[in-house]
Amino acid sequence: MENFLSDFQIDALKEIGNIGSGNAATALSQMINKKVDMAVPQLDILGFNDMIKRVGNEDDFVVAVLLKVFGDAPGNILFLIKQEEAERFSELMMFGMTEFNEELFISIFQEIGNILGNSYLNAVTQISGLNMVTSVPAVAIDMLAAVMTSTFMEAEQYSDEILAIDTRFYIEDNEIAGNFFYVPKPGALNTILNKLGL
Repeated sequence: MENFLSDFQIDALKEIGNIGSGNAATALSQMINKKVDMAVPQLDILGFNDMIKRVGNEDDFVVAVLLKVFGDAPGNILFLIKQEEAERFSELMMFGMTEFNEELFISIFQEIGNILGNSYLNAVTQISGLNMVTSVPAVAIDMLAAVMTSTFMEAEQYSDEILAIDTRFYIEDNEIAGNFFYVPKPGALNTILNKLGL
């Protein structure tokens, strides 16, 4: 079981989150050729049940993007966005198009998940020197509880320390809210902190 984190450790992880957010906003902006801002992320360490409460109700339908993390600090990266927000996001990303087939919709969120996940992961690897890579993003549209349970089980997550980062995008003054989680395998979060000298 990993120990609860100190305020100093959480502040260090917040700084990594800030760097990742900036990288993600720049990458999304370049991809869609629109101004993209991201609010300073709120970062918390949560348990499984609190993860669900952070996003919504168990039976809410969400679009989930999952990237498996391999290397020195393995686990899963999960980006969640409620279905209504996801549809609005995709319209903004696709210059106001409102008609999407499922293949295009999934492709959009694969790319968003890829940008977000790797922006945060690159911030971790640059600062810590750890070796970490992600899988190709997988996208699912399902009820929140089902998505969370499968992510938790796949990550072999038994500790109560999940890194949660609230993500708020502003695309041409339109606010889109999502949730970003790093679900580490046991010991992975401590590996990152040890490498940071914390």
